[in-house]
Amino acid sequence: MFVLKPSNPLGLIMHGDAMIHAANENTRDAYPADLLHMSLLCMEQFEEPPMPLIEATKMVAASLQARPVPITLDSSALFGGKRHLALYRARGNPMAVQFAQMLRRALARHNLPNCWMADTTPHVTLIYGCGRIEPMPIERNYAWIAGEFMLVYSHHGETRHEEFGRWSFDPNAPAYPTRPEQLRMMI
Repeated sequence: MFVLKPSNPLGLIMHGDAMIHAANENTRDAYPADLLHMSLLCMEQFEEPPMPLIEATKMVAASLQARPVPITLDSSALFGGKRHLALYRARGNPMAVQFAQMLRRALARHNLPNCWMADTTPHVTLIYGCGRIEPMPIERNYAWIAGEFMLVYSHHGETRHEEFGRWSFDPNAPAYPTRPEQLRMMI
């Protein structure tokens, strides 16, 4: 999968806040700080890393030119059938969505698998399989500028990611398209 990751200090803050929130409500630990991520695009499920596919995917990812992506997370909710506690932005993270669409189109042009769910809100999962838990109160926004994106293989059931590529965003790349505004009628 392709992901954006918060900085190490921010990941530790997010993890710590999730641990405090879950301490009295849940027996599941928060996801490890170094594995916190915002998924942009999944490629399919494989029993082991598909090396030929990974090599082809890395070539496509290296060819992309995109600006850094500002991320803001200001709300929490239960995602995945109300099984996982996650942070998200109430008004969305449009540039993260635009970059994911750019990535998806590039992979599709090279006939590479990609699974992008248009109805999924970009989010960072803090606790997997937490069951019944209240959303975490947000006292401050969790925000960062993603300066890079990564290709990782998530080892199912092992709480382990294997990194296969990391690419820097280019501040001089063309701007992401602005979202069109609704036309206003003048009377």
